[in-house]
Amino acid sequence: MKSIRKKLFLGILLILSIFIIGIIAYGLTFKGFFIKYKLREMEEAIIKIESNIKANGEYKAINFINEISDNYNIQVQIIDTVNKKIIYGNHGYGGGFGGKFEKLQTISEGKESSGIILRDKSTGADFLSLIKESKDGYVIVARIAISNINESVHKSLELLIIVLIPITIIAIFLTSFYANSFTKPIIKITKKISKIENLDFEDELNIKSNDEIGKLATSVDNLSQKISSYLEDLKMNNEMLKKMIEKEKENERLRKEFVSSVSHELKSPIAVISGYSQMLNKDIIQSEKDKKYYLNVISDETNKMQIIVNDLLDLYKFESNTFKINKKKIDIDLLITKTLEKLKFKLEKSNIQLKVHIEEAEVFVDEIRIEQVIINYINNAISHVDHRRYIRVITIKEEESVKISVFNTGKNIEEKDLDKIWIGFVRLDKVRNYKENRVGLGLAIVHQIVKLHDGECGVENKSDGVEFWIRLKIFRDNKLLDNS
Repeated sequence: MKSIRKKLFLGILLILSIFIIGIIAYGLTFKGFFIKYKLREMEEAIIKIESNIKANGEYKAINFINEISDNYNIQVQIIDTVNKKIIYGNHGYGGGFGGKFEKLQTISEGKESSGIILRDKSTGADFLSLIKESKDGYVIVARIAISNINESVHKSLELLIIVLIPITIIAIFLTSFYANSFTKPIIKITKKISKIENLDFEDELNIKSNDEIGKLATSVDNLSQKISSYLEDLKMNNEMLKKMIEKEKENERLRKEFVSSVSHELKSPIAVISGYSQMLNKDIIQSEKDKKYYLNVISDETNKMQIIVNDLLDLYKFESNTFKINKKKIDIDLLITKTLEKLKFKLEKSNIQLKVHIEEAEVFVDEIRIEQVIINYINNAISHVDHRRYIRVITIKEEESVKISVFNTGKNIEEKDLDKIWIGFVRLDKVRNYKENRVGLGLAIVHQIVKLHDGECGVENKSDGVEFWIRLKIFRDNKLLDNS
């Protein structure tokens, strides 16, 4: 931006230089121009005098001649060429009549008049003179001192210089002020653009101006904000993409683990069923008691395979959105009470100390699937309760929802594994100590069922155990019954 200042100063200096050159040219040419101008004036004065003399006579024209002499600021002489005497004027004639003037230079020659420079022999003063010979036998001489012309030139030059000096000072001051005011926003804009190049979008220009520079500053600010916003969006998208890639890698690993887990879960009962069936078919086992035992094992393994297949089918239907839930209005407190009654024998057999706190609330849900969620939570709690054998079931009615939680005493889940437990076939021997007869699909099914109900599910580590919870919206609109 310094170059802009220099250009402005050079521009002003150029203008001032033109003024100075003009003054010099004026000083060199003004004298010649003024001489020609005075010759025209004197010729005009002579013509007027000549006309008046013809009309009124030589002596009667004296007053008029005096008036013309004063008006044109010239000296006038009228000389009788016949009698060789001065009719008007108080100076001798040196133009060939031997007076006190001598001819120095002829400036112009005309048919009736001549412009010459005369020098007064007595004083040495030079005069610009115009001489015209009349047909009536006399000569009219008009003259002006050259010193007057020089004085006019000098005074005009002095006036120009006097005027030019303050103008120059004011111009330099205004140029400096204008250069600063003009270049300051441009410098700020340039610095801002440099910062944008370095991806720094913090500072705003805040240049308040209605001209093109103000519009440019506003455009730069807007551009900076847009680029900053685009970069933030790009950064966010990149982070999301990075997470998606990482998640996809994790999902790929989990898919492989899922396939491996399914294969393992099905491989064991198939191997047992196949081996025991072959032994029974070949009559290797003779004892009826042993046969009954092996048939019971085959039946148990078949049931286990049936459970795995059913859970897999349920999980597939939930995840593929092909399963349609049948919602209706129910009392969640009654549903939980009924579900706990079904599990009473299992809880007593496992020597579980159960504590229940249930608040009344109406929800609009698929009763069978929500019961499945509660059963899975309680079965999960039974499988992981520690030696204290304590389980707590609580429902809390909130402003817009009801929270159902199942707590069991036991070992906490590691923070890094809290999200993994909702994925199918995640074994507790990796996250918690799952029992070997559980296939690890219960929590995955819970997650999908709650998702279909637009609810929430989660898990929290407590100081003495783990709490699993779901949150369902409270029923408030009877129109939902019509849409179900």
